Amino acid sequence: MTLFQLLMLGASAFFAYKIYEHINSLKDEDVAKNRNEKPQKSEESVRSAEAFSTFDATALIKKADEALEDNNLDKALAIYSEANIKAPNNDETLFKMGYTLFKQERYEEAIEYFEEALALDENNPFTYMYMGLSYQKEGKKEEAMRFLEKALALEPELDDAKEALEKLQEEV
Repeated sequence: MTLFQLLMLGASAFFAYKIYEHINSLKDEDVAKNRNEKPQKSEESVRSAEAFSTFDATALIKKADEALEDNNLDKALAIYSEANIKAPNNDETLFKMGYTLFKQERYEEAIEYFEEALALDENNPFTYMYMGLSYQKEGKKEEAMRFLEKALALEPELDDAKEALEKLQEEV
């Protein structure tokens, strides 16, 4: 064997060993999950979201926006979720996740994401508006009015918020 062949054999053996370690770490996690235990991870086997996806959060949000425009709500939500894992505490991503859930008529879940988005940016009138609309859909008129009024205080020209608030005031 030549020196080059020996080096290639050594490199192949090294990578085969690393793959073996990775597979075993996955098996350890699966066993721990089945036993409701917390998986044990060595420093080498700790993986992050970056290891599994080649896209950064900005690219993921763009792909999710395209899916949302195509009315593929499940796909959009999945991609927004991945973006949220890659770049947590992004008020835009949290708002878009809430908006997607709103469009799926999953109002209670949408409100949770809107609340998280508002904790990060309390000056976004659209978050207040969709939070108010979500409460309206759930029949919680007082909460809906409060959030719609806050949206209009921040952005007086939000027609959807105006219409919803007027409708709620007529009902009360």
